[in-house]
Amino acid sequence: MLKRLILAFLIFAAMTSQSQDGIAQPADGHDCIDRVDDYLSLDFWTFDQDPERGWRAILMTPGCELAAADLIADYHRNLRERGAPVIVDHPQGQHTISPDGRVFILYWHEGQIRAFEEQTDRAIDLFGKSIKPDSESYQGWNEYVLASIAFLEKDLEELKTQRSLLATKEGGMQINLGVIDGLIACFEKSYADAYGSVECNRRPTQ
Repeated sequence: MLKRLILAFLIFAAMTSQSQDGIAQPADGHDCIDRVDDYLSLDFWTFDQDPERGWRAILMTPGCELAAADLIADYHRNLRERGAPVIVDHPQGQHTISPDGRVFILYWHEGQIRAFEEQTDRAIDLFGKSIKPDSESYQGWNEYVLASIAFLEKDLEELKTQRSLLATKEGGMQINLGVIDGLIACFEKSYADAYGSVECNRRPTQ
């Protein structure tokens, strides 16, 4: 139940082992990912947002959480090495996600998985890389990220400071403010529990 709640907001929790080639394996020993190249060849939107074809499908397999994080890392590395613009087609036209293959949200998604799996140092580094230029930090994105980093670093004062700044942002997403309120309310708990457990949930109801 907790994992499903977390996934609804792009997160998760569980344990994995590692295969000799570095791909995480579930408890039954079967590889988490068949035909890795098929995932790496997907367009950005399908890879990042399609729940059945992209990294989220791997995430939903018990024991494959870190395999999903590794897959995001490999996909993102390929984008950066190519250095080409990342473009998404919308009915209203094309939108450039990145001019050079560096996609902030991929750092964030990989970092969230690693935070839930208690790879805290790697998560902090990835969250830091997801911080955007001030001109692109819409709806208090950077404050949300910095608050999340403060939680992982166990800096309650900074966490509360970033929460206050997030609350002042025009168009700030109330759901993100609720996430941060949950991190404050459950500051002594793990990131997975503080983000996703029922007792810590402070997100606004519909």
